[in-house]
Amino acid sequence: MNTPRNFSLRAGVLAAGRGERLRSSNLLKPLVKVGGRTLIERVLTSMAEAGASEVTVIINEDSLPVRDHVAGSDWPFELRWIVETTLSSMHSFLRVIEALAADGDAGPFLLSTVDTVAGPQTFSRFISEARRNKEAAVTLAITSPGNDEKPLLVRCTADDPRIIAIGAAAAPSDLATAGLYAVRPSILHEADAARHDGVDALRTFLGRLLDRGYYLAAIRIAKSIDVDRPADIGTAEAFLRSAAV
Repeated sequence: MNTPRNFSLRAGVLAAGRGERLRSSNLLKPLVKVGGRTLIERVLTSMAEAGASEVTVIINEDSLPVRDHVAGSDWPFELRWIVETTLSSMHSFLRVIEALAADGDAGPFLLSTVDTVAGPQTFSRFISEARRNKEAAVTLAITSPGNDEKPLLVRCTADDPRIIAIGAAAAPSDLATAGLYAVRPSILHEADAARHDGVDALRTFLGRLLDRGYYLAAIRIAKSIDVDRPADIGTAEAFLRSAAV
């Protein structure tokens, strides 16, 4: 594994969702296997490739077997856990950012959803490029929407990475978010107000940041698969085979 170690990188994994559409025989979503490896193992391996020195994983209170599953592995980073049944994806996202920034680390932090399956070194290339943008509060990996049922569409300016529209306001667009983020803790200034206003989805929170003048940037990656349904497992396995060629 080609792991850069010339910078300190804190990272987070969002794995607190229920994953109801993917559950089979009470199998937790992070423990679903793609190509012989669980989703949680795959994303942690990608974090290691990116050179993470610390990774915080958030799981819900019914998902303790996920922690047990990876506890015995020898990861090249400090592995921390938040066990909390959060109200929504936005709440999980903010809890992880708050934990990563607790001692004043200015980021950016690398975050991924647990069901993001990407090719080798994708996480590493993404965070390396994102770190070069000193102004963006959030940098989003973007790719083709593919067969995603509810893609979060984005639209950028023609000649720079600045996102000018997100969600319904970006339609029509051939680009969507890919479950991978570089985040600076400055967004936490909006956390309490968003919670107070009942914002309950990460996509809504990102749109709110854009509306309030935060700089959101985009970096295009070749491809990623959001493993959200049983049919996505075969799609992800085919993608991984092609990426390895």
